[in-house]
Amino acid sequence: MAFGIAMDLGLGPLPITQVPEVVLYKLITAFFCFTFIVLLATYLLPQKIHYALAWASVGLDVLFAVSLVTISHATESVFLFGLPLAVLGGAALLERPGALIAAGLCSAFVVVISLLDAGILTFDLEPWTVAWLRELGIRELPKTGFEIVVQAAVLMAALLGTALLSSQLVIELNRARQRAVTERRELAALRVRYEDVWSSLPDGLATIARDGQVRTANPAFLRILGLETQQVVDQSLKTLLPELDWDPIMPVQTVEIPRSSQTEELSRDDIAGDEQIIAMRGEILRDADGRPTGESLLLIRDVTKIRQREREHLNRERLATVGAMAMAIAHEIRNPLASISGSIQMLNVDDNADDEDRRLMDIAIRETENLSAWIGEFLDYAKPGSVTMESFDMLELIQDTLAAMEKDPLVTDANVDLRIRINCEDGGIRGDRKALSALVWNLLRNATDAVLEVDRRIVEVHVTAEPDELCIVVADSGRGIDPQEREHLFEPFYTTRVKGTGLGLATVARVVQAHKGTVDVGEAALGGAVFTVKIPRNRRKEGSAHRSAS
Repeated sequence: MAFGIAMDLGLGPLPITQVPEVVLYKLITAFFCFTFIVLLATYLLPQKIHYALAWASVGLDVLFAVSLVTISHATESVFLFGLPLAVLGGAALLERPGALIAAGLCSAFVVVISLLDAGILTFDLEPWTVAWLRELGIRELPKTGFEIVVQAAVLMAALLGTALLSSQLVIELNRARQRAVTERRELAALRVRYEDVWSSLPDGLATIARDGQVRTANPAFLRILGLETQQVVDQSLKTLLPELDWDPIMPVQTVEIPRSSQTEELSRDDIAGDEQIIAMRGEILRDADGRPTGESLLLIRDVTKIRQREREHLNRERLATVGAMAMAIAHEIRNPLASISGSIQMLNVDDNADDEDRRLMDIAIRETENLSAWIGEFLDYAKPGSVTMESFDMLELIQDTLAAMEKDPLVTDANVDLRIRINCEDGGIRGDRKALSALVWNLLRNATDAVLEVDRRIVEVHVTAEPDELCIVVADSGRGIDPQEREHLFEPFYTTRVKGTGLGLATVARVVQAHKGTVDVGEAALGGAVFTVKIPRNRRKEGSAHRSAS
């Protein structure tokens, strides 16, 4: 373009004296200027204008090629290759329509210059021919009519062939480009989906290189090991899990991880020092041809809680077996125990028995009664925890239980002061009456047993109510309970007293759990222990229902 502008302005090495030369230089300048304008418009104007600009560009290419051939001696021009180039430009911009239109226009031009060459059309191109361009052309002897027809046919066939082949090539290239764009989008979507799955898997995944280094690890893998990314990636698996002890899945590997058909477990200490059980499985990574790549995929899962639940379930089954056996033994013991107690009582009324014999028989009767009471508590606790729901007044039940406790010889003989404060009027509740009665009785019995060890013997019951729950507080003036013993207080057979059975508070806990309530123990203002029980009212349901306690 710079050359055309310079020559157009008369700045070239030779003076411009001929009209064709002026036309040539103006043509060059106009072509490049228009091309620049089209490119600039393509970036600045809306996309809907681009189609029209493409057609304008194809027309410009054809016009420039035709003009260049015309001023360089037509059929003998050295620039005849410009015609197929214009066709290629049309195919590149507009695919087959552009290529065929450009080929048609160029073919029409070939027909015109062929007719001029044959003398059929009388138009003198000599004044429009640049002399030095003509010198570059092909110099031939005068052509015959047949040669002119053959040359025209060859040129037109070349243009048509160029249009068909180039347009087909452009169409295939555009299809390939579109497929590439689609594949890139699908690959990007697949990558996002893969990263989502990789990150959201609950099981830990890590890729292990041939040398045993961890290449990648998902968040679950880091969470299970309790480490950060920089502490895992590019680190040796043997360093991260020194407990690994499996046969290698590939002979060339230096790190041993389990085969894909194996699931191994290892026990290790986590960061907090607690036991952690990890299940592991390995998989060989393969390429598209199914050949091993040298890398492996390691899958880990924290099964600590699962194994703990399995142990607990096994322990419960064992305890259930032992409990069933213990109930059978208790039943067998209870009957002869009653016979022994009755026989001793018969001997005790014998007038021939002296004071020493009566004292020993009183001891035997008292111990058999204690043993019988312990067996009764054990059998009550060991019964299946079925709950029969009914609606009743809990305040009335508490008052009746307290009245029965006041008549107990243990309470009357020890002068235990039983107090009750009720700060509510509505004691309606829905629950198992018998079980809740046992709950209140065991709380009162535990409190009265506690105050027997001190001189100030006070047991206080405080009842409050909320719209959805009932709160029962039993406090005593005993010695209290050591904080270290509180966590074991509701375990079966755990007791802090010499004559305790360890089943009273365990029964309380089971009844509370069956009613989906809560029980807490703390220090009472009286100086001893305070037990706070909260039981849901569950008054929305009518009728009776049965369910198994946990």
